[in-house]
Amino acid sequence: MSEITNKQQPQHLSRLVHVAKGTRYYDLQFADGTRASLYIIAKGIFRLIVDPAAEFKPLTPSLTIAASNFSLRPFEDSQLLVTDETFTIKSGQFSLRLQKNPAIFSIFDDQLHRYRMMQSSPIELGNDYSREFLRQNKNEFYYGGGMQNGSFSHKGKIIEIKNTNLTGPGAVACPEGFFWSNAGFAELRNTWKDGIYNFKSDDGTTAVITHQTPIFDNFYLLGDSPAEILRQYYKITGSPLFLPKYALGLGYLGNYLDTCWTGAKPQENSAIKFEDGNTYKIAHIDDDIVAKSSLNGEEQYQFSARAMIERYNSYHLPLSWFVPNYESKQDLDEDEMNNLVDFAKDQNVKIGFYGSLPTDAPANFLKFKTDPANFPNEKIMQDFAIASEPLIDKNQTNRPWAMASNGWSAIQTLATTANEGVGGEWEQIATEIASFLSMSLSGQPNVGSAIDGKEGGGNAQVNIRDLQWKVFTPLLYSIDNYGNIQKTPFAFNAKMTRITRAYLKLREKITPYLYTLTRAAQDGMPIVRPLFLAFPHERVNYTSQVKHEFMLGNNLLIAPITNGREDPSGASLKDNLYLPDHRTMWIDLFTGKKLIGGRIYDKLHYPLWHLPVYVRGGAILQESLRSALVYPQSKSSAILYEDDNQTNDYEKGHAATTQITSSVSGSNLHITVYPTEGSYTGLEEKQITNLTIMSDRYPGKVSLKLNDQFVPLTEYNDLDSFNKAEEGIFYQQDYMPCKEFGYFTGQLQPALRVKMPAVDIHDNKFELMIENFSYGSEVEQHAIIDSAMASPRSAAILTDRLTSKSITITWTNPTNFADKNIMADIEVNGIVHTNIDGNTFTFHELEPNTRYRFRIRNKFGNKVSDWSEYFGTHTKRDQMDYAISNVTVSSTGESEEDLPVENLTDLKLASEWLSKDQITKDSPLDLTFNFNHIYKLSRMVYVPRSRDRIGHVLRVQVAISKDGENFSDFSKEINWPNDAKNKVIGLRDVVAKSIKLRILATSDNLASGKEVLFFMAKE
Repeated sequence: MSEITNKQQPQHLSRLVHVAKGTRYYDLQFADGTRASLYIIAKGIFRLIVDPAAEFKPLTPSLTIAASNFSLRPFEDSQLLVTDETFTIKSGQFSLRLQKNPAIFSIFDDQLHRYRMMQSSPIELGNDYSREFLRQNKNEFYYGGGMQNGSFSHKGKIIEIKNTNLTGPGAVACPEGFFWSNAGFAELRNTWKDGIYNFKSDDGTTAVITHQTPIFDNFYLLGDSPAEILRQYYKITGSPLFLPKYALGLGYLGNYLDTCWTGAKPQENSAIKFEDGNTYKIAHIDDDIVAKSSLNGEEQYQFSARAMIERYNSYHLPLSWFVPNYESKQDLDEDEMNNLVDFAKDQNVKIGFYGSLPTDAPANFLKFKTDPANFPNEKIMQDFAIASEPLIDKNQTNRPWAMASNGWSAIQTLATTANEGVGGEWEQIATEIASFLSMSLSGQPNVGSAIDGKEGGGNAQVNIRDLQWKVFTPLLYSIDNYGNIQKTPFAFNAKMTRITRAYLKLREKITPYLYTLTRAAQDGMPIVRPLFLAFPHERVNYTSQVKHEFMLGNNLLIAPITNGREDPSGASLKDNLYLPDHRTMWIDLFTGKKLIGGRIYDKLHYPLWHLPVYVRGGAILQESLRSALVYPQSKSSAILYEDDNQTNDYEKGHAATTQITSSVSGSNLHITVYPTEGSYTGLEEKQITNLTIMSDRYPGKVSLKLNDQFVPLTEYNDLDSFNKAEEGIFYQQDYMPCKEFGYFTGQLQPALRVKMPAVDIHDNKFELMIENFSYGSEVEQHAIIDSAMASPRSAAILTDRLTSKSITITWTNPTNFADKNIMADIEVNGIVHTNIDGNTFTFHELEPNTRYRFRIRNKFGNKVSDWSEYFGTHTKRDQMDYAISNVTVSSTGESEEDLPVENLTDLKLASEWLSKDQITKDSPLDLTFNFNHIYKLSRMVYVPRSRDRIGHVLRVQVAISKDGENFSDFSKEINWPNDAKNKVIGLRDVVAKSIKLRILATSDNLASGKEVLFFMAKE
């Protein structure tokens, strides 16, 4: 943020003296002559503009839909009431209260009898900024701000509304000047200027919203649910893209115009084996080139785009869409392009293009060029809009789409948000999960990021784990031909490829469900959802404690593996898996194992093939318009959606829906399939209806009604006969919801298969009644206290293992418990952790400087002991609290333009530095770090670049200055190994104003780093 200048001292709005209703808005006058305008745009949508210059010019280019597009009726129906203290504007159920002195604005809900929002002090106006102060409640949480990398719940945090073009933690991949609160209001700043939102006031009672413009132009949006708030946002900015179904398929981006190849030794990390039996790698030096890529094999066929499409097919991994000129600056040859398009069409692959649409090219989709991070926000969005025009002009019927890696508010109307990222890093997986949630809650439901990133990579385990969770996100694609590592699903060995293939087949299976969610996103329901959208009654679901898991729709919970912890067999160890709601049963999608919700599960083991995916009890998962997979529990329902998959006819109502309800009462199951509503071109009027109903045992009587009349159902004894039949039932003991995983799991999940006769789907209702039905009845619902079972003894905190983010506790049990498989439940701040064995356990991913209270009990089966007494402690302060900020750095050598040396001290691990000049024994590189005043230090930490081994610093010396001018002699040489681990230089009791770091040797004569951190001594 820019600093406040002396040209104009900041001032708050003065006393409000007059409010008058005009023809389109209310005119507000303040004692110092400042004027403001208050618009009532629509029900629950208000706009307040304070312009110190009193010009009230429209924003150029416009960010929102023009006010003239909205009816004046809400404004005309509003009423102005005046008291001694307040001007009140009544608009429907809302009272806009304009307090006179101090001039505070608030919105009161007359139906709910509470404030939706309230300013805590008057708006502050500076020479180059405007600032709003909002009252923050204890249980109020904030969301939005665009793609805030690594954060989706912003309470207690400061977020920047500023584009960084970075996907790592702490950066902002795509900012939006839009946020909302679970109190039921949202704010959209109508500006192109950067901002900073401070939800971290010292006393926790104020949120401070700032943008770098002296004009305060703000929309207030009110809604009773997150979906309603997002719908309000869409009313003034525009709806998100409704993607054609093929866009949900597997995609690929590569550069087949510029990429060149050279020979490689098979053992090289970057070596790729091609069809001729030889290994190659991407060439970066002209003299090394032995082959060039092309679209159709104009050079050598195996290096062509065509060959890559065929290669995917040979691994039974068909592509859905393909970009052949990613980041190329060359123009496409028209004949070569048309040849590739024709070939791809035969392979059922859509071709898209990078940057702009070539002349006479098919107008399917684009990957927008990424403008530099320092570009004006309006220029970024204008460039997107200009590139989109040919797509839209050539698609009067079909749905074109686009991909963008950055943007601003309203990006959802122009493009999907498709990141590139860095592969091979566990931290990137954890960051992206929260980033997707943040973007989804900012009104952009169509999100994705390249599998294993655009750069880096090479770690097979990270690659597989990254692909697994991204199968459950809207966009699924790889970016290849960039960097040194192949980024295809078959880049590793046969075992890895088998796992990849299983997940990509699963993607095909869930695509109808995902497509229905994409349609629902038009109405404000995100595709990738935080837990609180499905379970709003649990406070924990609103917090960062669950930022590493998400819901796909309301029925699938995905908890990605985000670190490399393993058990002795090599399986991933998973702690902190939260399953919401103590009344809900959760079913492992792959094994069928059932767990009860309302608790956190620790010490879970997941082999490499196994991603933690849990189906919500009661789920009805769409397989087609008239086919579903049912996990019965209590009462549930689903709307199955289908249209022609590609045109805009859905806007005219040309689409079809089928409602299915399920109800379990005792041992009776009742499922109703209602007549399909709506139609579209190509819909078959007469169809069979298929249900697969998960069931723990062979059921009793099965009855079917067609329009209240019983119809017979034939029972079959084998699957083949059932598949050939036109109607009937079959109890399949060896059913698997994801048959491709049978090779891995070996665990069967019995199900009742029901095929209802083909009828006109618009005129007929089916009712299925099943007696003696059981599913999940053995799942533990409530623990039984056994007074004879001893509670754990001597429970305590291991203080020597206490950190800012972890607490280890220990306890003892009677010796006779040793062989009885006694487990422990540990309650942490009111939430029960379960599945814990042994007598010590470490809680990770805690908040720094936070009080945690524990109690513990023993557990055997469904029996538990009494709880122990409470005990607890505070986590330590975050070490970054001691990191020195505002450090400046200079270099004796030049740096790469997009990786400047200033990135070393920005306190963001997402940014990096890379030197341009070569470092030799006779020509070392000096970095000088200057502090804003003298500090007593404890240590210095060098964080290496981890995406590759370029520029790893191996040998350094350090010199100290107390005055910033005169330096001590350089220290002895310090040697470091060539790896990505942090390197620490102890500086205990060193007092310094500046520090000079001399780099003597690196891994390749270049120098790089993510960060150089300096920590002050703790008092």
